[in-house]
Amino acid sequence: MIGKGKTSMSKPILIAILTALFSPALLAQHMTVDQLRDLLAAQKAAHKSDGEIAGKVAPVELTEQLTPPTLDKMEADLQLGPKTTEALALQADVSGFLDPPPAELTVRDPPDAAARDQIMRKAIEFAAITMHLMPDFLATRATRSFDDQPLLISLGGWFPAQRDLHLAGTFTQQITYRDGHEVSDQGPPGEVSAPKPQASPDGLTTTGEFGPILATVITDALKGQMTFSHWEQTSAGVTAVFHFQIPQDASHYPVNFCWIEGPRLNSYRHINDMADAQLNCYKGTPAYHGSISIDPATGTVLRIAIESDVPPKDRLARADLFVEFGTVEIGGRLYTCPVRSVAISLVRFPATEVSPARTMLCLNDATFSNYHRFGASVRVLPAH
Repeated sequence: MIGKGKTSMSKPILIAILTALFSPALLAQHMTVDQLRDLLAAQKAAHKSDGEIAGKVAPVELTEQLTPPTLDKMEADLQLGPKTTEALALQADVSGFLDPPPAELTVRDPPDAAARDQIMRKAIEFAAITMHLMPDFLATRATRSFDDQPLLISLGGWFPAQRDLHLAGTFTQQITYRDGHEVSDQGPPGEVSAPKPQASPDGLTTTGEFGPILATVITDALKGQMTFSHWEQTSAGVTAVFHFQIPQDASHYPVNFCWIEGPRLNSYRHINDMADAQLNCYKGTPAYHGSISIDPATGTVLRIAIESDVPPKDRLARADLFVEFGTVEIGGRLYTCPVRSVAISLVRFPATEVSPARTMLCLNDATFSNYHRFGASVRVLPAH
């Protein structure tokens, strides 16, 4: 229960304390994947509890991508508990925009100019043709939403109950793909947008994983800068990873994002009390950069990562996503479809007279499953 008595704490001291509490960057520990593994091993050897180990993992900021194979091996080798497993999964999501550790890259000569052009031509064909030859189908998008919004704060001595990423909710939505396009009530195909209230998670959500996002990136990359980065070993074999940089004047990556501005904090309110809340929005086509992983033999795109370059002055500081593709069966045939996506947003909140400047990070981890062909049957009845 929050006390209603007056506090004797001076405002400057209170603001300083709140600033420290709202600044997770001050607590972040930069680590490589190997250093994170060593940390986990040391904690296990010291017989720390699952919660204590998860608490050590949460503030880590990785400098390399924690890849799915490495994540699986860590969990299997160290026999981690559920809290630590979830903390590691979040680390894998957040680090998903980085390159893997050098030791995990395939040592192989880079493709020459002719080979690079051939790989890109095949990828263009995959995006422009293959994705549009898919049948009409239904699928399920299941999203687990996380954020680092403090659960509780007041000026009477109560401070954030939790400031690391924590589960904020789970959401399920049926996706309809018809006539070569994803049918959604959240906006035009390919648009990255904020969800409708109470229908989808807070933070950045996406549509267009079934073609438009991929086509947008490849089309923009032809006008921007695309360079070969490295070969990477995946479950599908060796893939060619390209980095791209798209300037704002060539960008067709739409971001339409809205967030809730909470009320001023006082001694009696929860921070997530939406009374008198104000809606703020960002809409634009910012510059962006990222990576695309391509099967060099077929041109099949297996992964794409996008990091927006929104201007530093904007309240929306981050609007990024990556999509992983895999083989699924629809109507007895195999197709390449999205199997997972992660969308990350970061919003800046300016300082007020009672609270310091802060940010709020949201992460939506979505999986796509239950693919089945969409069709209608027609029955002809005899005339009476």
